[in-house]
Amino acid sequence: MTPRMILRILVVEDDPVLASPLTSYIAGLGWDVDFAASGKLALRFCAKTDYDAIVVDEAMPDLSGAEICNKIKAQSDTPVLLMTSNQHSEQMMSCNADDCVADPSDYREIAHRCQHLKEREKLPISA
Repeated sequence: MTPRMILRILVVEDDPVLASPLTSYIAGLGWDVDFAASGKLALRFCAKTDYDAIVVDEAMPDLSGAEICNKIKAQSDTPVLLMTSNQHSEQMMSCNADDCVADPSDYREIAHRCQHLKEREKLPISA
């Protein structure tokens, strides 16, 4: 993947204090970013748009991060990055997240992992 590739990211976060700077950081990279403040809204976005990666908060008011992740994975193979306070949490173990990040305020790490997930998706499988 070239550094100039524009990724399309969905951020699923109900806390505007965390969501606003994260979406601003991602947009500042020149990437396209959508924001969903609920799990149900995230699933509606996913039904209409193909994302390169989806960043999901573990604790959401309507659906848990694991539920959101599992519903997304049942419909597509889009990589999901779970934001969790504990990388070995029950949420992480009970869903099909591709990766997790423990600090939702580390925007650089979140963007790096999104880019890595997209690159990993394109790697050919060989015997």
